[in-house]
Amino acid sequence: MNSFFIGIAGGSGAGKTKLAQELKKHFGRKAKILHIDKYQRFGEKLPKLCGMENWDCPQVIKWNELYKDLISLKKEKRIIIAEGYLLFYKSSIRRLLDFLIFLTASDKTRVRRRTKFKNSGYIQKVLLPMHKKYIEPTKKFADLILNTEKYSIKHCSQEIIQHLPKKF
Repeated sequence: MNSFFIGIAGGSGAGKTKLAQELKKHFGRKAKILHIDKYQRFGEKLPKLCGMENWDCPQVIKWNELYKDLISLKKEKRIIIAEGYLLFYKSSIRRLLDFLIFLTASDKTRVRRRTKFKNSGYIQKVLLPMHKKYIEPTKKFADLILNTEKYSIKHCSQEIIQHLPKKF
């Protein structure tokens, strides 16, 4: 088996991490999760929007490092589950992914589920506008779009497994 890359994108609170964990549980030791959050520019000067640091724009991701790590992981004989809000933004990254999944849910649901930085000013002035500008448009690249408001993470996981090549 060659490596196989599953990409999961969608807005904050859509269920990307939970879905990645559910898929990892299904595939066991032959799978590995890669979180795009690991590639954020912590400790560096970030772009600002409405006077706040903007953690939800493409400039906060270390794209070159992510690309190099994905290339390196191609050599492994496993299933790589990459997940992140901007994962489908760069075409160079998308081309490395074998199966692209986009998770949707209403803004209200995603904000309620959000686990980090629950500042309402940030959510209204930065998070939601950046979602609309940078994340939502990448849905068109997905092989499969799943609504995590309508379906459970377990159901979404089963739906994905049915769409994967039979070798898994």
